[in-house]
This record gives sequence, C-alpha cells and structure tokens, in this order.
Amino acid sequence: MGLFGGRHGVVGLDIGSSMVKLVRLRQASGSWELLSFNMGPLPPDAVVEGRIMNFTAVVERIRDLVREAGVKDAECSLSVSGSSVIIKKLSLPEMTREELDDSILWEAEQYIPFDIKDVNVDAQILNPRAGQGQMDVLMVAAKKDVVNEYVSVAVEGGLRPTVVDVSIFACLNMFEVNYSVPADQTLALLNVGANSINVGVLSGGAIAFTRDIAMGGAALTAEIQKQFNVSYDEAEAFKTGAESSLSSSTVAREVAKIADRVTDQMVTEVQRSLDFFVATSIKADIGRVYLSGGSAQLPALIRAIERRMEVPVELVNPFRNIAVDARRFDIDLLQRAAPVAGAAVGLALRRPGDAA
Repeated sequence: MGLFGGRHGVVGLDIGSSMVKLVRLRQASGSWELLSFNMGPLPPDAVVEGRIMNFTAVVERIRDLVREAGVKDAECSLSVSGSSVIIKKLSLPEMTREELDDSILWEAEQYIPFDIKDVNVDAQILNPRAGQGQMDVLMVAAKKDVVNEYVSVAVEGGLRPTVVDVSIFACLNMFEVNYSVPADQTLALLNVGANSINVGVLSGGAIAFTRDIAMGGAALTAEIQKQFNVSYDEAEAFKTGAESSLSSSTVAREVAKIADRVTDQMVTEVQRSLDFFVATSIKADIGRVYLSGGSAQLPALIRAIERRMEVPVELVNPFRNIAVDARRFDIDLLQRAAPVAGAAVGLALRRPGDAA
C-alpha cells in the first residue's frame, strides 16, 4: 500500500536497522525478472526504532548500492515502520473513493496520537460493502518528519523517491506475488529484522491484521555480547556460527541456550499479537507462519515458533515467481540471502494505482 503513490516502475530500497537492501525488477509479458539485488551492512545504531540516527552512514551505504547496481537517479520506493506509523482497520459508512479522500483526515484524527498536521494519511477500501451500509477501510498514517528522513537519505544517496510504503505491506505485496493465498485460509507473515518484527495476517484473501513489535535479532546479539564480554562484531559472528571459537562445543552449547531463551521471548510477543487477532476476529486460527527478514533464518526462532504455536513454519523465497538469469547471479548465494530481500522485492513491485 503506497502512502503517496508513484508514477511508474521503481527501485525498491529497504533501509533496515542493520542493513540496506536494493532490488530492481523488470516486468515483461506479465512476469517479473530480477535485474539487481544488492545489500550492505550498517553500523550499530545507525537506525534505531525506525529513526535514522547516523545520516552519513546510511547515505554512504545507499550510494555504494546505487553505484553497484547502476541505478543512479532512478525513481525508488521506500518503506517506514515502527511507532511513527499507525495502521487502523475502520468500519465506515459506505461512500465513494472521492468522499473517503475528503473525510479521511477527520476520521484519522480520532485514532492518531499525533497532531494531524504532522502526519501523512492514506486509506485503502478493503471491502466496499461489508454489510449494514458499512464498508471496511484500512487507514495508514506516518509521521512527516520520519518520512522526510527516509526521503532525504535516498535523495542524498542518488535516488528519487516517488513511493513511500509501509514495511509489512511491502512484504505482503511480495508474498502475494510469489505464493497462492487460499481465501479459506488464515496465515501470518513475520518480517523479522534486527530491532523489530512486522506482523501481518492474511485472512479471506485480504489483510486482516498488522502490528509492529519492537524486538528483533539484535536482542540476541546484545545478550551474546553481555554473556561473553565480546564486541558487537564478535557477537554477530557467534550468532551466525561464523566465529572460529564456536568450534568449542562448550561455547556452541552456551550460544544455543542463549538463542533459545531470546527467541522464546520474541515468539511470546508474536504470539500475544496473534492471540489478540484470533480473539477479536471471527476468522479461523492461524494455519501457517511465513518468515522473511534478516533475522528470520535463526534456527532457534523457527524451532520456537513451531514449538509454541504448533503450526508449520516456512522461510519466504521472494524470488520464487521471479525469473533469475543464472548467468548474471549466483543462484546458490541468492537463495541463501533470499529471506533478507522480502521487503525490498515488495517495494520494487510497486506501481502507481496499486492496491495494498
């Protein structure tokens, strides 16, 4: 769902807490082809709780990716998330799109804890005839200063932002292009980043619930740092199993225990959100969970979800229905990195006039 729209095909730029991802796609004859996929790390605390704290570091990383992909001055789409974004499903009297556009600011003012002058607001009609003269509307509001931060780093990085989306909507957009979503099933998509988990539920073929959780893979890194008294980089290596000292079975077992404990806390927060959805919805229980994001591949996280929620868990492949030229890309490397690209692929799919 785009907050401000766009004119034509764009480069997807996903600025996360620990990494920037860039994806460029091309559409031909109804199918999609991957042209570019680049990603690069950010220093710790460059982006905190959805706010850009180290402007220079983010701009430099974007410039590197833009240069590598050869997309300087290209139009791009961005996404925002976190406490600066409010998403609300509303039941309103049936009205036309034009009438909704005229009244949405007044409707939004009732639900937004910010001055209405400080936010950008958009709305998407989910069900124009929900019954009893009502319609279902998805309202999105994002703080202007946060949007401006992301737009500014993209401009300084060599791109021209034309679309601003919400991270979970970008992921759901990617998911719907790559996976069939039966109308009689309810599933959850979790975009697990370093400092946040974007939760989205699809039910009846439409978005039924979203929530952002302020916890992610960085919590595990921090706990490893604390327990082993090591640097951030060393803790990251411990977390991924890349540190040579993990050849010590004692160290490996302790890291595994820490991972189980931290990921169990993450899953507790996810389950609370999904339990709330189930308790307030007439839809069926969650039947399957899909994972995307940089921290989605933590084995302890996958195990914890399967154990606690007792549902199948699957890592998303955002290139599943996208043609990839094996002469231009290392397919094995691309598949290993695929879950990281979820939001960026969704952003690269954005086109003017798209619905959520």
